[in-house]
Amino acid sequence: MTTPYASRPGFPALVIGCVTLADALAARWLLRADEEHVFVLGRPIAWVCALRSRFGLPCPTCGLTRSVVMSLHGEFGRAWRMAPVGPMAVVGLVALAVAMLVLAWLQWKSHEVDALKWEPVARVWIRRSAAIYAVGAIVVWLGGWAVSFRAALER
Repeated sequence: MTTPYASRPGFPALVIGCVTLADALAARWLLRADEEHVFVLGRPIAWVCALRSRFGLPCPTCGLTRSVVMSLHGEFGRAWRMAPVGPMAVVGLVALAVAMLVLAWLQWKSHEVDALKWEPVARVWIRRSAAIYAVGAIVVWLGGWAVSFRAALER
């Protein structure tokens, strides 16, 4: 009896990598953004930040969706000015997808001596890189929010 495809080595990592890249491409195709709005298939989304509209102060996620969408379109400078963590999120997701695809390939080739040697190294590298990235992203996210919060207070 043959092994089901879904239980073969590397299949979960392959799915995670492919779905992550497909989601990013779909969002890039469906969404556009400028400094004021996010557009879905050309129609603006009428989102309003409750904290900003009520108190004139940005919340920690103000501008994040617009920043991510701008980053998906390669507008990293505009995205960074909107919310610095947006470009970091996009780059981090693409890096995760690529890492998962590499891990899937190593697991798929696990019967080969070379791949068998590198698969545990890849797992450790992915975990450590993800932890370092998470700390950096949180620092950039909160730092960007603090800067925009201070600018709003000075107005």
